[in-house]
Amino acid sequence: MDKIFFYDPSILPLNFNFPKSYFQLVQGCEIPDLEPWKFLCFDKPRSLNYYGAMLQKYPDKPLVPFAIIDDQSGSYNDGYVILACFDGDDKNGDPKIYFHDYSNPKKVEWLDRYSVANFIEWLRIAEDDSTRYKAERDEDEVD
Repeated sequence: MDKIFFYDPSILPLNFNFPKSYFQLVQGCEIPDLEPWKFLCFDKPRSLNYYGAMLQKYPDKPLVPFAIIDDQSGSYNDGYVILACFDGDDKNGDPKIYFHDYSNPKKVEWLDRYSVANFIEWLRIAEDDSTRYKAERDEDEVD
């Protein structure tokens, strides 16, 4: 298994806690195949790069990226990156998940931004995304 990288607490928002369900999943023996989603904790440089990008883009709203879609084939989201990010302002230990879509550069109000309640809900959505993505990819390969 690849070495797992977790952000140093000193760079995270004050009193922010990752959900236990996230830690349990990524530290477990078997990481689910959620392609096109990938966990950033297995790529330290990429994790830090996107965390820095979110801090610059949203200085008043800390977002902590934990998963990415970067489908270079263009099949998913025309090849644009999508980040799943924990809400760094949420201190309850089971933070809301916001999405940052690099294909949509316009400013979106936080109340209107697509989000899900927590990591478990995100995981269900990622599993559904993965199933659809793989089915469409397999169809394209047959054609």
